[in-house]
Amino acid sequence: MEKYEAIATLIAENTDIVDFADFGNGVSDFWINKAQDHLKVAFPPSYIWWLRNYGGGEILGDEVYSVYQKDFGTFIGGDIVYINELNRKNGFVDNTQLVIQKNDQGETYYFDLLKTDENNEYPVFRYINSAAAKYADDFLDFLAKRIKDEY
Repeated sequence: MEKYEAIATLIAENTDIVDFADFGNGVSDFWINKAQDHLKVAFPPSYIWWLRNYGGGEILGDEVYSVYQKDFGTFIGGDIVYINELNRKNGFVDNTQLVIQKNDQGETYYFDLLKTDENNEYPVFRYINSAAAKYADDFLDFLAKRIKDEY
Protein backbone atom coordinates (compact mmCIF):
# COMPACT_ATOMS: atom_id res chain seq x y z
CA MET A 1 0.00 0.00 0.00
CA GLU A 2 2.99 2.29 0.55
CA LYS A 3 3.71 2.39 -3.15
CA TYR A 4 0.12 3.45 -3.93
CA GLU A 5 0.21 6.20 -1.32
CA ALA A 6 3.55 7.44 -2.67
CA ILE A 7 2.29 7.66 -6.26
CA ALA A 8 -0.94 9.37 -5.13
CA THR A 9 1.19 11.97 -3.32
CA LEU A 10 3.44 12.42 -6.37
CA ILE A 11 0.37 12.95 -8.57
CA ALA A 12 -1.13 15.45 -6.12
CA GLU A 13 2.14 17.38 -5.90
CA ASN A 14 2.52 17.66 -9.69
CA THR A 15 -0.81 18.98 -10.93
CA ASP A 16 1.08 21.38 -13.19
CA ILE A 17 2.18 18.45 -15.39
CA VAL A 18 -0.34 15.75 -14.43
CA ASP A 19 -3.93 16.10 -15.58
CA PHE A 20 -5.86 13.16 -14.13
CA ALA A 21 -9.41 13.09 -12.83
CA ASP A 22 -9.80 13.85 -9.14
CA PHE A 23 -8.87 10.91 -6.94
CA GLY A 24 -11.89 8.65 -6.52
CA ASN A 25 -13.50 9.56 -9.86
CA GLY A 26 -12.36 6.54 -11.78
CA VAL A 27 -13.61 3.80 -14.04
CA SER A 28 -16.17 1.29 -12.81
CA ASP A 29 -15.28 -2.37 -12.34
CA PHE A 30 -17.93 -3.22 -14.93
CA TRP A 31 -16.01 -1.33 -17.66
CA ILE A 32 -12.59 -2.50 -16.47
CA ASN A 33 -13.74 -6.12 -16.68
CA LYS A 34 -15.40 -5.51 -20.03
CA ALA A 35 -12.16 -4.03 -21.44
CA GLN A 36 -10.08 -6.95 -20.12
CA ASP A 37 -12.51 -9.46 -21.61
CA HIS A 38 -12.56 -7.63 -24.94
CA LEU A 39 -8.74 -7.52 -25.17
CA LYS A 40 -8.36 -11.01 -23.66
CA VAL A 41 -5.84 -9.77 -21.09
CA ALA A 42 -5.65 -9.33 -17.34
CA PHE A 43 -4.67 -5.80 -16.40
CA PRO A 44 -2.04 -5.59 -13.66
CA PRO A 45 -3.31 -4.60 -10.20
CA SER A 46 -1.54 -1.21 -10.25
CA TYR A 47 -3.18 -0.24 -13.55
CA ILE A 48 -6.58 -1.33 -12.21
CA TRP A 49 -5.97 0.79 -9.10
CA TRP A 50 -5.15 3.79 -11.30
CA LEU A 51 -8.21 3.24 -13.49
CA ARG A 52 -10.50 2.93 -10.44
CA ASN A 53 -9.07 6.00 -8.74
CA TYR A 54 -8.12 8.39 -11.55
CA GLY A 55 -9.90 7.08 -14.64
CA GLY A 56 -7.39 8.50 -17.08
CA GLY A 57 -5.60 11.64 -18.09
CA GLU A 58 -2.30 13.04 -19.28
CA ILE A 59 1.27 13.45 -18.10
CA LEU A 60 3.14 16.31 -19.77
CA GLY A 61 0.34 16.45 -22.34
CA ASP A 62 0.67 12.76 -23.31
CA GLU A 63 -2.41 10.66 -22.66
CA VAL A 64 -2.09 7.53 -20.56
CA TYR A 65 -4.56 5.15 -22.17
CA SER A 66 -7.55 4.26 -20.07
CA VAL A 67 -11.06 2.86 -20.38
CA TYR A 68 -13.54 5.40 -21.74
CA GLN A 69 -16.64 3.60 -20.42
CA LYS A 70 -18.30 3.64 -23.83
CA ASP A 71 -19.16 0.77 -26.12
CA PHE A 72 -16.03 -0.36 -27.92
CA GLY A 73 -15.91 0.45 -31.60
CA THR A 74 -18.20 3.49 -31.32
CA PHE A 75 -15.46 6.14 -30.95
CA ILE A 76 -11.79 6.86 -31.50
CA GLY A 77 -9.27 8.23 -29.03
CA GLY A 78 -7.10 7.12 -26.16
CA ASP A 79 -9.25 4.24 -24.99
CA ILE A 80 -6.97 1.28 -24.31
CA VAL A 81 -9.25 -1.10 -26.23
CA TYR A 82 -9.43 1.12 -29.31
CA ILE A 83 -5.68 1.89 -29.34
CA ASN A 84 -4.63 -1.73 -28.92
CA GLU A 85 -7.08 -3.12 -31.45
CA LEU A 86 -5.86 -0.54 -33.96
CA ASN A 87 -2.20 -1.28 -33.24
CA ARG A 88 -2.75 -5.04 -33.49
CA LYS A 89 -4.71 -4.69 -36.72
CA ASN A 90 -1.90 -2.63 -38.26
CA GLY A 91 0.84 -4.98 -37.03
CA PHE A 92 2.49 -2.46 -34.67
CA VAL A 93 2.08 -4.77 -31.66
CA ASP A 94 0.96 -8.32 -31.05
CA ASN A 95 -1.14 -10.00 -28.37
CA THR A 96 1.84 -10.13 -25.99
CA GLN A 97 2.02 -6.34 -25.74
CA LEU A 98 -0.48 -3.82 -24.39
CA VAL A 99 0.22 -0.21 -25.34
CA ILE A 100 -0.42 2.28 -22.54
CA GLN A 101 1.03 5.51 -23.97
CA LYS A 102 2.53 7.05 -27.09
CA ASN A 103 4.04 10.50 -27.39
CA ASP A 104 5.15 13.02 -29.98
CA GLN A 105 8.80 11.99 -29.54
CA GLY A 106 8.07 8.65 -31.19
CA GLU A 107 8.08 6.67 -27.96
CA THR A 108 5.60 3.89 -27.31
CA TYR A 109 5.19 2.45 -23.82
CA TYR A 110 3.64 -0.97 -23.36
CA PHE A 111 3.16 -3.81 -20.90
CA ASP A 112 5.07 -6.97 -21.79
CA LEU A 113 2.31 -9.51 -21.13
CA LEU A 114 4.73 -12.45 -21.22
CA LYS A 115 6.57 -11.29 -18.10
CA THR A 116 4.84 -11.06 -14.76
CA ASP A 117 6.12 -10.83 -11.22
CA GLU A 118 4.82 -12.39 -8.01
CA ASN A 119 2.24 -9.57 -7.72
CA ASN A 120 0.88 -10.11 -11.25
CA GLU A 121 2.50 -6.88 -12.42
CA TYR A 122 3.95 -6.52 -15.91
CA PRO A 123 7.09 -4.56 -16.72
CA VAL A 124 6.69 -1.53 -18.95
CA PHE A 125 8.87 -1.34 -22.05
CA ARG A 126 9.68 1.70 -24.16
CA TYR A 127 9.91 1.30 -27.91
CA ILE A 128 11.77 3.99 -29.87
CA ASN A 129 13.88 3.99 -33.03
CA SER A 130 13.13 0.32 -33.76
CA ALA A 131 14.43 -0.78 -30.36
CA ALA A 132 12.65 -1.83 -27.18
CA ALA A 133 14.07 -1.70 -23.68
CA LYS A 134 12.64 -2.13 -20.21
CA TYR A 135 11.57 1.25 -18.87
CA ALA A 136 9.81 0.48 -15.58
CA ASP A 137 9.25 -2.46 -13.26
CA ASP A 138 5.47 -1.91 -13.19
CA PHE A 139 2.77 0.65 -13.92
CA LEU A 140 3.35 2.69 -10.74
CA ASP A 141 7.06 2.90 -11.55
CA PHE A 142 6.08 3.99 -15.10
CA LEU A 143 3.87 6.78 -13.70
CA ALA A 144 6.60 7.97 -11.35
CA LYS A 145 9.23 8.06 -14.10
CA ARG A 146 6.93 9.85 -16.55
CA ILE A 147 5.95 12.42 -13.92
CA LYS A 148 9.59 12.98 -13.02
CA ASP A 149 10.36 12.96 -16.78
CA GLU A 150 13.00 10.27 -16.33
CA TYR A 151 14.43 8.27 -19.19
